[in-house]
Amino acid sequence: MTELNDGKGTRLEESIKEARKVLTDHFEYLRGNETATRALIIDGVLNALGWHVKDPAWVRLEHRANGNKVDYVLVSSTGQFLAIVEAKPADSGPKDTDRRQASGYATEIGARFAVLTNGGRWEAWEMVQQKPRRDSVVVEVHVTTGKIAEIASTLQKLQRDALEQK
Repeated sequence: MTELNDGKGTRLEESIKEARKVLTDHFEYLRGNETATRALIIDGVLNALGWHVKDPAWVRLEHRANGNKVDYVLVSSTGQFLAIVEAKPADSGPKDTDRRQASGYATEIGARFAVLTNGGRWEAWEMVQQKPRRDSVVVEVHVTTGKIAEIASTLQKLQRDALEQK
């Protein structure tokens, strides 16, 4: 699933450690800054999950859908839109309005999964009747708390092959 990284743990575990460090050391800079949160944290975690953020065959950035811009669209191996990722600034807590926004984007483009993240907290759910439901949650984790290996294990559910198998 994830690649080894110099015997120090998986590539994903190293990315989570880096995300923790950035969130701790540069939180004030990230406050209200979605672009920096994406560049310094979210892109790295997605890449560590195997999503090639710079390759549109894997990830569409700022995908236009009915006048909206979807931050990330994760593309399946068959070219279908598999999931959307709605990014928020690091200081933004998960709100129901954000969940509705992410779900709306997923519904709009026909994606099966919606992901909401501020770089620290990651939530993902399968779209059921075009809305998020607690019983459809796939991932709910915060990279700044808990054991790195457990966080990585949970986030692995967002890898392409894992989402395609659901």
